[in-house]
Amino acid sequence: MAIEGPLAELGVGDVLQLLELAHKTGVLTIRSDRLSDESIIHFSRGAIVFAVRRRSTRRLGQLLIRAGKLTQRELDRALEIQHSEPTRRLAEILLEMGSVPEEELERQLRFQMEATIYELMAWTDGYFKFEERAEIEELRLLARVRVDSLLMEGSRRIDEWSRLEAKVPGPEAVPALSPTADRDVSPLDLKPDEWEVLAELDGARDVRQLAADLGRSEFQVGKVVFGLVSTGLVSIAEQRVRFSEQQLRAAREQVETLLRSGQVDEAQKLAADLEGSYPERVELAILAGRALLAQHRVRAAAEAFGRAVALDPLSPEAHYRLGFAAIRTGELERAARAWDNFVVLSPTSEVRQQVRGALVAVRTLTQVLERAVDGA
Repeated sequence: MAIEGPLAELGVGDVLQLLELAHKTGVLTIRSDRLSDESIIHFSRGAIVFAVRRRSTRRLGQLLIRAGKLTQRELDRALEIQHSEPTRRLAEILLEMGSVPEEELERQLRFQMEATIYELMAWTDGYFKFEERAEIEELRLLARVRVDSLLMEGSRRIDEWSRLEAKVPGPEAVPALSPTADRDVSPLDLKPDEWEVLAELDGARDVRQLAADLGRSEFQVGKVVFGLVSTGLVSIAEQRVRFSEQQLRAAREQVETLLRSGQVDEAQKLAADLEGSYPERVELAILAGRALLAQHRVRAAAEAFGRAVALDPLSPEAHYRLGFAAIRTGELERAARAWDNFVVLSPTSEVRQQVRGALVAVRTLTQVLERAVDGA
């Protein structure tokens, strides 16, 4: 029997606690129309064994790459296997491949689950639904997290975020180095985590994107930024404007209209602004790449499509467009890899045969070039 209802009547913390006390096994889905986001949480006998947000940029594969525990080639191979066997989890595949030690997988999975729950606890509106599924107990569970410990830490973080907001308004805040002209120059006595965040500041990425790039939680990065702002080393450059989904859809349609009418410079500027405000949205990275292509800025377009692939390695369109852009920049190996992924991810696509033909041509050309070099 399903358990469901609005978060206005039963908050996220209450739902989690209820499922823990009842020792439930199954899947909890929490949706927010306001945020246009959803989270999926798997329970096994009351413990959380999997949790992910759809719009999160904090993906297991990228976390492992950032930690130096996995290569992009290994991740691509694991994702191919997962696409052919959709019921298998990425962590299970990586463990079977021998790419990542079990203890490292457990550590990263635990971090991913905890960070997801902490963010969810701030949701005040939306809808939840829990469905019991006994088969979850049959899976190999690499990490378990107790709800009671998460609730205590989550409540503490919510309280502390309210204090941080005096200097760091939220995850959309963009920190930047403060001008040094009027500041007394003296040796900096910073902790390792402060140096790590400071080195990443570019005045363009917000706290949310910095956290994703560093493989840390938004709260951890926000807390460090708060300290750096307090010392005068860093200032908040701006607060990202966040649109409603309806406004965002209208802005995307405006870019499409500009592209169709040949107003490519205006289209590119608007697309770049949208991607800058929503660096976690794969569809906006693709839109930015398309606008750059319309300006004949092929290399910049290829990098935009590359960002889209990094955000969602399972996006067929991102791989498809990256392949064509990479060809135009002469990156044959990159194009072939992107198209290989597209073919695997889109078995029913109308253009799949066209891409397979392009792949044959690229590999033939690569072999010709290699023979030419060998014979030189």
